[in-house]
Amino acid sequence: MVWWFAVPTIAFGDDALLELERIKGKKALIITDKVINELGLAEKVSNLLCENQWETAIWDGAIPDPKVSTVKEAANAMRRVGADWIIAVGGGSVMDTAKAAWVLYERPDVELDSLTPFDELGLRAKAKLVCIPTTTGTGSEATKAIVIRDDETGRKFATINPELTPDMAILDPEFVLGLPKELTAYTGIDALTHAIEGYVSVWKNDFSDGCSLQ
Repeated sequence: MVWWFAVPTIAFGDDALLELERIKGKKALIITDKVINELGLAEKVSNLLCENQWETAIWDGAIPDPKVSTVKEAANAMRRVGADWIIAVGGGSVMDTAKAAWVLYERPDVELDSLTPFDELGLRAKAKLVCIPTTTGTGSEATKAIVIRDDETGRKFATINPELTPDMAILDPEFVLGLPKELTAYTGIDALTHAIEGYVSVWKNDFSDGCSLQ
């Protein structure tokens, strides 16, 4: 069996956010939620980019368990800005919102619930994606998967496509230091659960075993 892996460029450690200074572009839309925005984390990203002559805007309409309608609102915000970089700042729901909206921004003809791993989307014709997680455990900043909720039925559906893997993931400790104790515990258990799932999966391999154990 052939195993195929794709990961984004990952910046990890103190001041990892400064890696944003390396990317080339003019207009960025920062996708986040209201809590993260109120904490000033989205503004911190915006200020860094503005210091480097970028035009930025913040959209903070992401919600837990994102709905298709919410994703469409985010995609419309991307069109208004004309973003050439999309920067997701938040937890798994924020990053999934950004990834799904990115698809609709680039390919408004696509139905998210019909997307398959084999579809050639041609993403990155308009924009690239950076994910900056503010929780542990989700892993959305480094995967090709999203989970979205249907507005009418409430049914969640998972979509996987290799092109959904972000271009860069920035893991800066400053973005998780302010989490409430309960959320720190919940998301830490989430990370542990993912490691256990990977270790006992029938699709496990030597590479995934190493990641799960470490």
